[in-house]
Amino acid sequence: MIKQPLLITLIDLTIFQAIWWLGVLVGQAALLSLVLLLCLHLVLINQHLQRDLLALLVLAPLGWMLDLSLQAWGFWSLQTALPFWLLMIWAGFILSLFYSLAWLAKLPIFIQSLIGGIGGALSYLAGFKLGAISFIYPVFNTSLGLFFIWALFLPLLILGLDLFESSDD
Repeated sequence: MIKQPLLITLIDLTIFQAIWWLGVLVGQAALLSLVLLLCLHLVLINQHLQRDLLALLVLAPLGWMLDLSLQAWGFWSLQTALPFWLLMIWAGFILSLFYSLAWLAKLPIFIQSLIGGIGGALSYLAGFKLGAISFIYPVFNTSLGLFFIWALFLPLLILGLDLFESSDD
């Protein structure tokens, strides 16, 4: 088990970036690789394995359902009805909230909202520019909508992480 905080942060950041890029650039064809990257994360950083797995099982599907709902409502198109690669990105993101993005939990909620709004919108905009997602509405309108969704959703996710702290092993 790795115990150095900087090394844990770097491993988490590297694995999440690999998951994001592989998911966005390759999509469903990368599903096995994405699952293996998540497993690698859990093996290398198994400090709080029970907490991490429980959070993944609850929060990653919630984020995925948010994205699937936006697709169902015609907000965008993901080229497939059930983009499991996107679920893997959500799983990596949830883990990052415990590790490389843990500093967000120490910020005031309005700063979390601002970071969530900007970061969330930019992440989807990058996915759009790389061809992983097609916006139905104009880019500005979609980005503005994503800003508000993520300004609400990120603080809620961070708050939700506290529910899993008692399941630490």
